[in-house]
Amino acid sequence: MVQQVKNFARRHGCGLFVFLALSLLSLALHRSRVINLIHCQVYSGLTLFAVLLFLASFNARKKLPFLPLLQASTWMQIHIYVGWFSVVLLFIHMEYRMPSGPLNTTLAILFAVVSVSGIIGLWISRTFPQRLTWRGENVIFERIPAIRFQLKQEIAALARKAVMESSSSAIGDFYVTQLKDFFDGPRHVVSHILSSNKPRHRLLSSAEAIQRYLSPEECNQLQDIMELVRLKDDLDHQYALQGTLKCWLFVHIPFTYGLLLLAAFHGLIALAMT
Repeated sequence: MVQQVKNFARRHGCGLFVFLALSLLSLALHRSRVINLIHCQVYSGLTLFAVLLFLASFNARKKLPFLPLLQASTWMQIHIYVGWFSVVLLFIHMEYRMPSGPLNTTLAILFAVVSVSGIIGLWISRTFPQRLTWRGENVIFERIPAIRFQLKQEIAALARKAVMESSSSAIGDFYVTQLKDFFDGPRHVVSHILSSNKPRHRLLSSAEAIQRYLSPEECNQLQDIMELVRLKDDLDHQYALQGTLKCWLFVHIPFTYGLLLLAAFHGLIALAMT
């Protein structure tokens, strides 16, 4: 464990040093080219496009894990710092001005989407796997709908039993008004992503509020029902985090390839007009 921390710190330090060195070098070269009246936007644009191609190759590297091309963690560190370097190159290429024209504005928006989705992806890939172990059993994502359906049937059966065996309708009303919709599908996805337990506490507090009006037998039935509520909420927690881990790439990767295609088109037009 200590060795892993040392290796990570060493990779982090090297990556930060190279990022700063390349950024300062790029800024110095840009200033030199401006002074010497060289077409600096052509050079910065070609360099930025090459960097974007390199960043896009990271997805290909993940699909070919058998190739002896450094460890995946090393590639990730390289990808992160090269990504930050691409932001520096973009500002150099734009000469620190807001984009003008439909094509340039679209390119800037695509670049922003790719960059922000990459930052979000880095955050969730570093934090969500650990958070998945905090609550409930780690369930295979594809099995979650079947387990959810099973819990839905169990809660409906418990609610019917409570109504049939009691003269009070308190548990039945609680099921209809608050629990039926909760068990029908995944709920409170955003709250789980943001690590908020407020929806869970609201349901448990509502159960405690009606408990004072129940008989001892009904209290036992309510406890069984609330145990299923906890299991369902833990399942939603797994669904929200695992689903986010799977889905963010469907934003990051397609927008990356869209950015590359539009950047190539932009480059061809710029070279033709030079």
